[in-house]
Amino acid sequence: MSESENVAKRIESHLRNAGHPVRCAWVADLEELEDVLRRGAPEIMLCAEGLPRAPLKEAVDISARLCPDLPVLLLGQRFGADEMLAAHAAGARDMVAYEDLRDLRHLEFVLQREFASHRHLRALRTVRSRLDDFESRHKQLLAGTNDAVVHIQEGIVSHTNPAFAALLGYGQPDELLELPLMDLVCPDHQLKVKEHMKLLNKGKADGKPLECCLMRQDGGQVHITAQLTRGNVDGENFVEMLIRAEAAAAPAVAAGEAPSGRLAFFDALAVAINGISQQKMPRAALLIAVDDFPGLEERIGLHDAEEAVMLLDEWVHARLSPQDQVFRFSSGELAALVHRPTAAEFEQFGDMLVKEVVKQVFNTTGHEAHLTLSIAAYPLSGNEQASIVASEIVREARKLAVRGSGRQFVNLGPTAKNAQGEREEARKASQLKRAIEENRLKLAYQSIASLEGDTRQHFDVLVRMIDDGGKELHAAEFISVAEKFGLMRSIDRWVVARALKVLAKRESSSEASSLFVKISEETLKDADSYIVWLQEQLKQRPLKPEELVFEFQELTLQNHIRKAKTLHKALRDLGGYIAIEHFGVGTNSAQLLEHVPPQFVKFHPSYTHQFHDKEQHKKMTTLMETARQSGVKTIVSHVEDANVMARLWQMGVNYIQGFHVQEPEVVLLSADVR
Repeated sequence: MSESENVAKRIESHLRNAGHPVRCAWVADLEELEDVLRRGAPEIMLCAEGLPRAPLKEAVDISARLCPDLPVLLLGQRFGADEMLAAHAAGARDMVAYEDLRDLRHLEFVLQREFASHRHLRALRTVRSRLDDFESRHKQLLAGTNDAVVHIQEGIVSHTNPAFAALLGYGQPDELLELPLMDLVCPDHQLKVKEHMKLLNKGKADGKPLECCLMRQDGGQVHITAQLTRGNVDGENFVEMLIRAEAAAAPAVAAGEAPSGRLAFFDALAVAINGISQQKMPRAALLIAVDDFPGLEERIGLHDAEEAVMLLDEWVHARLSPQDQVFRFSSGELAALVHRPTAAEFEQFGDMLVKEVVKQVFNTTGHEAHLTLSIAAYPLSGNEQASIVASEIVREARKLAVRGSGRQFVNLGPTAKNAQGEREEARKASQLKRAIEENRLKLAYQSIASLEGDTRQHFDVLVRMIDDGGKELHAAEFISVAEKFGLMRSIDRWVVARALKVLAKRESSSEASSLFVKISEETLKDADSYIVWLQEQLKQRPLKPEELVFEFQELTLQNHIRKAKTLHKALRDLGGYIAIEHFGVGTNSAQLLEHVPPQFVKFHPSYTHQFHDKEQHKKMTTLMETARQSGVKTIVSHVEDANVMARLWQMGVNYIQGFHVQEPEVVLLSADVR
């Protein structure tokens, strides 16, 4: 960052001549800096001292927000203790100069050091992110496995999973936290457990199984065989007790206690639907189909295909919660009833099964079988019929299984659709909020053309959003979400602040401009706060006549007439003009001109779309005459036909707007776009 690009070229030339494969991008102010940092990931930033449009402290703050590890160096004229101290105080890593060869050699060595440091920081951030991901997956596995797991720190239970809680008859794992381990061990076995723990702490019992009896909450006992291992988290030692589920599960299956078969699934599904109101957690029915099962039977034989499905059954069992149920639905299909804390987690669970199964090898008697799955899920609300739910998940899962490619999971039913819609809206709202905070909105301008030869340029200000992937979205794609999640006030203020900035930049231009900015109902309802905010914005530079026009929808003004009058007076006192858009759709359009006198009215698009309708044309003519008598300029939008434009001119319309005049993306103020 410097006043002249020659500085960047000189530094780049020296470094490349010295054998360093670098490129230097030159920027002159903070706005350009934000654009550069969002487009790529530079390795270092040099900021010349004394830049009026890019103070060092603000440049450091922007880089810390957009590129947290980016080293910033102060590029000064000379070295000195005071300059160096000021650079560090502002957040710079060091200070360099470029006046002569000695300075450039020093700059070269400093850059080499910072390049290496920056790469190490990025590598560390990547490793930390992967570690966080591994820890998150580990927690999910603990929560979902049928193996009972408990962590003990200093003899106290510090963590456990649902399987361990269910083993001891507790409803929730949290009920066991902070209990002494010995309170869970039968009195006759406590000495044995203590001795085993002592040997473990001395490193003499690793890998050795511990057999003992634990106390259930109902007073009964359960015999377990546990594997104890030592671990460490954040410097804190703990002991993990692992109790495998296989030994307990095998007898249950052999005795016929585990549910199986299509009829058992139908019965369990009906019970689940009828009892959904008493359940604490949402439930869903799943159909899990092996893709192209007939083809699998041909490849590995009937016996091995059956073995593969049995192994798949065990694999799925290991990923269910203790209260979930799984059933053998057909030769190549499993059905399941699962519980999850939120409806969104059914989709996550189904996606996990689809993605993880492809990594597995199912070793049968004569083959190594690789399987892929197609899954249909139906979150239950309690209003369904079991037969319809079963039919839908079977039909959709089999349809996916035949296709055998693409996304092999589908979420069905109204509950799933509502949850998906709500998640999508919440995702868009979160993205929009980040875009506002990170200044990723931008303005486009659509021309409002004069039919009277007015030399002043008039533009309708339109807002765009750059999403997380860099795609530009039109307002129609996010405004409804902004209204639902209460973000319109922030958008309104961002647009006006940006428009004021554009007007200030164009102050020296010989072409006078008027910018029309839309004001939402949310801002109108918050009129008092908005007035205070706008007064603060205009302290440094008051508005000039007609340069900023505040645009309100007619029905919004009519629904909040008291607030409208308050805001109207304040905006006029501050030098703003008023426009009413979607004019002519209310019941008292003419009277509104008296209550909230505007300088412009913009007719509702229906007047253009139904221009040749006699009744509509007559109403438009009457409203135009009322506006003319009140000294109000008229604007007609959505003009897409040359004949309509000629007729509007004959009627005395002052301004027109639409694709026949100019598209929004074409007319962009150069001061706002590089």
